[in-house]
Amino acid sequence: MYTLDKNSAKKADQVGKWLTETGKYIGTIVTAEDIVANTGTRGIVLTLRADDGRETRQFIYTEKSNGDRLTGFDLVMALMTCLKLRDIKPVSAKVKRWDNDAKQEYVADGQVFPELANKRIGFLLQKTEEVSRKDPNDTAWSAKLVAVFEANTELMASEILDGKKSPEALTHRVAQLADRPMRKRPAGSQTSRSYSDATNGNGFEQDDDIPF
Repeated sequence: MYTLDKNSAKKADQVGKWLTETGKYIGTIVTAEDIVANTGTRGIVLTLRADDGRETRQFIYTEKSNGDRLTGFDLVMALMTCLKLRDIKPVSAKVKRWDNDAKQEYVADGQVFPELANKRIGFLLQKTEEVSRKDPNDTAWSAKLVAVFEANTELMASEILDGKKSPEALTHRVAQLADRPMRKRPAGSQTSRSYSDATNGNGFEQDDDIPF
């Protein structure tokens, strides 16, 4: 009645494509795209792939149109520290975009950071509830990027800059991780099962004492 199909057997062990849960992950930066929102706010879109094959697409907004820095700037500085990069510059390249109407990907001209692509990185995600983009009277959950760390040592940016060799900060950050529901939901809203993309960060300042 049944003949063994090895591919089907392997699929039973696989999880969904997207990272949607709070947790600590180690993986690779697949792409890093330079973006400017309609408001003039600048940022970086990271596609991160965990070692289990699941991915997350994170929108990190770094600077307003008037030059004011956002918390995402701190996260980008932490990312550069963990990757031992002093500078990153965008270059022209073909990038994948999503067409909401056609429900499919397409290729367009964009700006990417080649220094970030294919680099190993550790990262923390926090499942967070926010007002839904589709319905302001409802809420949605997304897994937000809240911290990064060096993949091979598990050192966080502040420890790298301080010249520490043994990781300590990450254990405390992981212990504090928990799903983050909204304190005040829209009237009549129900908890949504949908997920969306994210931003965020944590920070430090850059100076001449950088140890790399």
